[in-house]
Parts: sequence; structure tokens; C-alpha cells
Amino acid sequence: MLNYFQAEFLFNVFVSICVLSLLLYLPRIRYYISGLKTPVKLSNPQKNKLAVIVPAKDEKGLRVLLDSLAAQTYDKDFYDTYVVVGRDDDPNIELCKSYKNTYSKVVENQTCKGQALDGILQDLLRESEKNYAAFIIVDADNIVDANFVMEMNNALVLDKQIILGKRRIKNYLYGRKYRSWAVNCNALTYTFLDKMGNCFRSERNMSNTICGTGLMVRRDLVQEMGGWPYRSMTEDFELTVTALLNNWTSFHYERAVTYTEEGVSLRSCNARRRRWLMGYAQVGVKYGKLVSKKFWKYVRDFFCGSKESVERDPKKAELVSGNFWGCFDYLFSFIPLYIYFAGTAILALVFLGDAAYKFFALQTIDWLSIRFAVRILLVLYGTLFFYTAIAFFEDRAMYTISLGEKLFALCVNPFYIAQYAQFYIESYYLLLTKKQVKQNWIQVERMES
Repeated sequence: MLNYFQAEFLFNVFVSICVLSLLLYLPRIRYYISGLKTPVKLSNPQKNKLAVIVPAKDEKGLRVLLDSLAAQTYDKDFYDTYVVVGRDDDPNIELCKSYKNTYSKVVENQTCKGQALDGILQDLLRESEKNYAAFIIVDADNIVDANFVMEMNNALVLDKQIILGKRRIKNYLYGRKYRSWAVNCNALTYTFLDKMGNCFRSERNMSNTICGTGLMVRRDLVQEMGGWPYRSMTEDFELTVTALLNNWTSFHYERAVTYTEEGVSLRSCNARRRRWLMGYAQVGVKYGKLVSKKFWKYVRDFFCGSKESVERDPKKAELVSGNFWGCFDYLFSFIPLYIYFAGTAILALVFLGDAAYKFFALQTIDWLSIRFAVRILLVLYGTLFFYTAIAFFEDRAMYTISLGEKLFALCVNPFYIAQYAQFYIESYYLLLTKKQVKQNWIQVERMES
């Protein structure tokens, strides 16, 4: 049982944890500043031949995406669309025939998106007459902006191997029935990743956090990979880490816009979040030691190795610097959050446990412990509330929803974010206990086409 002085001491420990976490997190504020800058505008005088790849196993709303691809401002003779299905009788095969330069490809027995991509890319690499400069990947439930392919071609003027477009929300293009507070909260994820993350990484030549839609990969990199070798639940995050390990360069180009669909129900959003976290855990277990090894090699080389070759080549120095900070970002950027959330959870549970014990064992209500627990939880809520407010401000052009919806999402998103802790623990528990994790292609609910 806690007395007043013990409770006061524990609360002071919590305050110290908050201060330490804030000091460690302060460098991350620079990421937010980069997201406020006007996106760069690129121009490419050369028209490159591009291939747009759409994994579409058992998809029913594909026509909307194909319509948007057919309406592109880019010259229609300079891009082809490939729709990858899973069986010979898929109705999308017939649908593709009604669109110019649009073809279907059957990849049988595919159990994940990575297999679908690998099947089509292997074929396209073998077809020497179709010498595409790059391959663009778009999910079947998306819509692309009219200038999307043109802007992807513009981005080829950059000396980058991977280009990430800007993700907006398809649900916002339709009526109110396709929106919900869960949609609005999940939409913030893309702002957290891009505006509050990838904008800064691109600025500093660091490896970006890759999303598997609205993504372009140069042909030479696909050849180096030998197709698409990734089979985890989040093949895009696996590409993120292997890009870091192999010094592949990436850039977040906000002018190339795709509209991604969000499941309207909380259940659908949670299914997606569980998959994200499981994939994150899988990739972390598989590659974490390799990234750590590479980071510490950079550190040893800096203090003990020769830096002359790097210093003589500014371009190489820029790549090494970006990759070093990319490794640091991957390994250590979440440590302040782990300290803060773990400390908050433990101390809140200590106070709540003490209050519960006194209530059930001694039949007394300990307002002291309850008061301290409430203070801690309110600080946590306030932190997540402020973080959400920053996201809405950074990406305010994307959230074309009513003020009431924004205010409601602002209030409930702290709880939505907090639930990630549950999914995070679940994911690592399943991996560490070697529980069977289904990796089959999961169909989620779709908006009416």
C-alpha cells in the first residue's frame, strides 16, 4: 500500500520520465518543420516509358481506378497498365480489354501481394522490347490524380531509385456515408508517416518509410532485386529496411497523388492495423540485427577508419551520411516513445492497482492513488491530443471533412493511437511464442463502386 510520500515520489518519477523523453524527442521536431514547407515541383523534358502495376486478386471495384488511369494527362502511348489477378476466370480480365494499353496477368496460387508483384515483374523484365524505365505500383482500391503518372515521370529527373507519392483518402471524395471517425483517425497515419516523417528524410537523403501504393521503383533496382522477393505481411516495410541495408535511395514526392481507401468500420481499420504491426514485428525480427550491425560499423569507421575516400567524393559522403542517419532513425527514433509510454503505463497501473487493492481488501476508496493515476493518464491523453493537432495542421489540405468531424477525431484519436500498444504486444507475442500467423491474402470491406 502506498502512503502519501511514496505516492508523491512515484509521481515525481513520472515527471522525470516525461522530461527525459521530451529531451530525447526534441530532435524529432525537425521532422515536423520539413512537413510545413511547400512541396518541391519537378519537371522532366523526357517522356519515359512506364508500367503501372495493379495487384487485383478478387477485386470488385477496379473500374474506378482504371477510369482514373485512363484519364491521365501523361501521353497514353508512354505508359501501360498491368492488372494482376489470381485465376483465369477473374472478371477483371475482360474489364481490362475495354481500356487502352491495359493488360491482365494471371499469377496463380498467390497468397500475398509480394507474389503477385514478383510474377508480373519477372515477366516484364524478360520482355526486352518493353524497356520500361520504371514500374509504378498502385493498389486496386485506389484512385490516382489526373497528373499522377506525369508527376512520377517528372520525379525520374531525381537520382533516386524509389519514389513515394502522396497518399490522400479516397473516402473523402464521396459522400458522408463513406466516412467515420475510424476513417478520420486512420487517415492520420499517412500524415504521421509522410508530412511528419518522410519529408524530412527526403530532405536529408535518408531512407524513407515506404508504403506499397503510389510507389515507383526504377527498372535497374528491380533487376538488382531479381523481381520482387518480399513475402512478409508488409512487403513495403520489408523494402524499407532492405533499402536501408543496401543504400538504395528514395524520395517522397508530394505532387504524385494517390487516393487510398479506408475501411469505414473500426473493425476493418483494426484488421489493417494488426496486419501493419505484425509485418513490422516480422521485419524487425528478421532484419533488426543487420541494421544494428551496419549502424555500429558506421560508428567504428567514423572513429577508427579512413574517411579520405568519402571526403574526396561529396556525393558518396552525402549517401553515407544519409544512410547513417537512416540507420539511427530506424534503431533509436522510437526509444523516447518507448520510455514515455512504458513509464506512463507502469506507473498508472501501480496507482490504479493500489487503489483497487484498498477498495477490495480494505473496503476504502483511496482518492490519493486515484488522483495520481488520473493525472498521469490526463498527461498521456494531452500528449496524444497535441500530436494529433499537429498532424491536422501539417496536412490540413488533405482533411476535407467538416469541423465537427475534425474535432471529434481530435478528441478520440488519442485512444485510437493508444490501441497500437495492444497490437504491438500481440504481434511480438505471436512471434516470440511461434504461434501460427496466417499470411494469406486478406480481403477487406470495400466501398460501393
